[in-house]
Parts: sequence; C-alpha cells; structure tokens
Amino acid sequence: MQQLLIERFQNYLLDSGLSTGDPIPKEIELAEMFEVSRSDIREVIQHFAQLGLLKRVKKRGTVIQELNEDALNRSFSFCLQMGGFYFEEMKEVRIIMETAIAPLIVSRITPENLEKLDRNLQEQFAALDDSVRFEELDSQFHALLFSCCQNRLLSLFTNLLPILFQKKYRERLLSRSWREIGYHSHCKLVEVLRNHDLALFKELILQHIMPT
Repeated sequence: MQQLLIERFQNYLLDSGLSTGDPIPKEIELAEMFEVSRSDIREVIQHFAQLGLLKRVKKRGTVIQELNEDALNRSFSFCLQMGGFYFEEMKEVRIIMETAIAPLIVSRITPENLEKLDRNLQEQFAALDDSVRFEELDSQFHALLFSCCQNRLLSLFTNLLPILFQKKYRERLLSRSWREIGYHSHCKLVEVLRNHDLALFKELILQHIMPT
C-alpha cells in the first residue's frame, strides 16, 4: 500500500507542473485527493523530504526543494555501492562515459580547469611514493575531467570512480612503476587537451583505462 502511494504521489509531483519553491497542497487536501489517511500522506511527504525533494517552510507549508547535488551524489553513490554491480560492468560504463564526453571536455575546458589539472599533476608527482595519496589524486584527476563538461548530470557518474578505485580492484596497480605510468599518462592527456586534439585525447583515454 505505502509503496503504491509513494509511486502515485511521485507521478503527481511529476505531472503537477510544480517547480522549485512552489508549495504542495496541504496534507488534508492530499489525503482527500489520494483517498488515504493524513498519517499515510504525512509518511509519504517525509519520505520525499528525506530524499531532499521536499522541505517544510514556516508559514508556507511543504514546498518543492531546490536540487541538493551533494545529497543526490551521496544517494547515487550509495545505490551504486549496494547494487551488487560487477567491476567489469562499471569499467565498461567508465570507458563509454569518458570517451563519449571527450568532445565536451575538449570544447569546454577552460584555463581554470587546466590549472586545476596541473595542480593535481604536481601533487601526483609529489605522491609517487605514497600509494594511498596517489590513488586519491588519480581518482580526483578523472573527476576533474568530468567537471570540464560543465554538465551536472554527467557529474553524477563521477560516483563510479571511488568504487572503481577501491583497493580490492587496484592491487596490481599499486606499485611505484604503475604509478609512474599513470602519472605520465595523465600528463599526456592534459597536453593534448591544451592542443584541443579530440582524436588523440579519446585514443589516450582508452589506452589509459583499458589496463586498469
């Protein structure tokens, strides 16, 4: 019953035409609309509030909340980690995504993006003898590439990276020689981005990800 009501209420929100900041009807009105008790409606509202989609505002009631990207990222990341996906499945998605967004990266990258990537590379070089820190910076490097797209939805897929960079998947890549290979590969990627060479960038991305 409750799951059905949640789905009905979800469809109502999608079809209502309401947007960020708009109040939804009062609980008693919603209860009559859905032919359920006020307590049932209250539970459903609390459910969507916990998802960060609704919030209570003093003197206005419950309103549509502006998207909380951090909360959405946490939720998406949690679902991915609990979903039982295989490493190879996620790796395929990563390859598809990073090559597919290459045109956006090359066309939209800014001097500020390049500056952040350069700083990341400097930190990578300094961390060549620190496998834990280098792995963090490696994952961060690819998240920075996604951010170059300037697309909030695509940024959700950066939640794959911390999972793919878990130690259990990276054991054979934790030697210093592999870190050096990774660092130099990253340097080449940034170099071709400076030259806006899309074909070479896509080729290097594939060469970089495939051995992982």
